[in-house]
Amino acid sequence: MQLPQSYDLLVCNGEIAAPEVLNILAERAESVVCADGGANAAAALEIVPRTVIGDFDSMTEETRRYCEQHGVEMLHLTRQDDTDFEKALLLLRQRGTKHLVITGVTGKLLDHTLGNFSILLRYIRDFSIVLFDENFRMDVLTEGGRFTSKAGDRISVVPLAPAHDVVYQGLRYPLKGETLEAGLREGNCNEATGAAFEISFSDGVLLLFRPI
Repeated sequence: MQLPQSYDLLVCNGEIAAPEVLNILAERAESVVCADGGANAAAALEIVPRTVIGDFDSMTEETRRYCEQHGVEMLHLTRQDDTDFEKALLLLRQRGTKHLVITGVTGKLLDHTLGNFSILLRYIRDFSIVLFDENFRMDVLTEGGRFTSKAGDRISVVPLAPAHDVVYQGLRYPLKGETLEAGLREGNCNEATGAAFEISFSDGVLLLFRPI
């Protein structure tokens, strides 16, 4: 699994990566931070986070005891002007994190999922971000690059902010300088033709979906 050389892992309370994936992500991470109920998933796999942060309305008593027994830092913040997800992002930015892997920001409640993607847009200049759910790895792209794949992999590219001059190479349905923008054009359900593909664009933010 291709990951940043050094990163912190943030576990939120949405759809979590499969247990075997979450274990790998946690083992390789510099530190693990959980946003409130994300600690339930960590505790279930006996992952010991460095910190749990939030208003603690989703964390079970069993998880709370697990964290206390293992000396986990518990930051109980009751303010309601930001979500537990954003509280965690602010903490990680304060700690100087640059590369961030996140699971649990999608699924369960659609309003939370959409809200979380809006929150991400506020922090894309602070972190390089990779997301994981049960099915996909999602790279938040602010610039183009070359990405590994297998022939036949389903690849989707969704604009979080309008992206211009988008070019694909190595995908079945190429783009040659088009604009991807919500309400205008998306890049869902493409297909890799080989072991790698390239995406370039001049500005904007893209969400790249690849199978895990």
